[in-house]
Amino acid sequence: MFISKSNSIENFSDNGEKPKRDFIVKNIGYSLIIIMNSIACVYYPGAKKNITGIESKSNAITKIEIPSKFIATRSDYQTKPVPPNSVIMGYLMEGQMPTDSQFKKMTHVGISFLQATNNKGEVAMTTGWENLNKIVASAHVNDVKALISFGGGGFKVTSELMGIRENRQNLIRNIIKFIRDNDLDGFDCDWEPSWIDDKNEMEKINNAITNYYITFIKEFREALDKEFGKGNKIFTAAILNANSVWYSNKKQIAHFPQNGWWHYLDWVSLMNYDNDLGSKHATFESVFGPEGSVSYWTGFGIPKSKLVTGIPFYARAGWGEEFLTYEDIISMNPSIPDTLDFVLHSKSRLGSKKEYGFNGVSTVVRKVKEGKKLNLTGVMFWRLAGDVPVDHEKSLLRAMSRELKR
Repeated sequence: MFISKSNSIENFSDNGEKPKRDFIVKNIGYSLIIIMNSIACVYYPGAKKNITGIESKSNAITKIEIPSKFIATRSDYQTKPVPPNSVIMGYLMEGQMPTDSQFKKMTHVGISFLQATNNKGEVAMTTGWENLNKIVASAHVNDVKALISFGGGGFKVTSELMGIRENRQNLIRNIIKFIRDNDLDGFDCDWEPSWIDDKNEMEKINNAITNYYITFIKEFREALDKEFGKGNKIFTAAILNANSVWYSNKKQIAHFPQNGWWHYLDWVSLMNYDNDLGSKHATFESVFGPEGSVSYWTGFGIPKSKLVTGIPFYARAGWGEEFLTYEDIISMNPSIPDTLDFVLHSKSRLGSKKEYGFNGVSTVVRKVKEGKKLNLTGVMFWRLAGDVPVDHEKSLLRAMSRELKR
């Protein structure tokens, strides 16, 4: 136990007397305290280690950078223009190999997910990607670009990873190496909100997106260009349908800062789904209406020439497991009208039926057609495994490909 000098003086002065003898006693007391402290450090190394640990933790905290105030403009970086209505990007998970017929309906695939395994920036693929090289090779045979998608809904962006330069730079180097080693055509940054029960911790984690997004985007683009040459690799990002997440019924915060990060990206994919439930899930109006996603993000500053809109290949009735794939719906309702965008279904025999909202053929065609009218970059979808075979008359991929090429 360490005793402060001020406390020692106070204790020895309580009686209010100051004879010479007391003065000698005080000095002897100080000497004993110093000796005891020295002994503690020698014979109780744990105490010394605790101090070092505290100092190390403090130093680590001070390494976290203050969020950048940099605001990018076109004069800071310009990407090579992507022709309007030229992108159909499908996301793959768990090693799914598209058929040649499916590949021929797409221009890009997003292989999901590469993730950081720790705050030091080491990376690894999620499960099921032992056949990664085969999928990339098959994509190239079919003239499809293969992008690695980084992050995902279960990935937590932390200040320790993105706010400490050493860790962030190590992460970037590891991703660049992964792209080179696996002959990939580009990188898709998929930072999404983290949903956890502790709302204070949730806000801390999600604010790391706001604080370090442009820093990571800018540094990654610079590293990508340095390694492969400017414009030789694609760099995209997937972002929310809108720019806020509810932490409670009273609190809502934005995630993606309004500081020009999109100038470093070839395009930005809008995740136009999971915005609502039942028949309100992923509606046409939620994307293209006056209060829709396209209107919001263009008002935010992202030009239409960099927007790719998103389409779900699944239905949603609630959060978590309350979803059905589009293929499930067609399997249960083979003659469902193309214009119908919800079904009533119960996943439990004893449960009441719920409204599962999805995008049918008519809505998908309408969305693609509207995107063409606005000269957007194209469309993407999550995910290919949710569709029926591409030669099926109700295939969503077939419907969007046909409409985009008209």
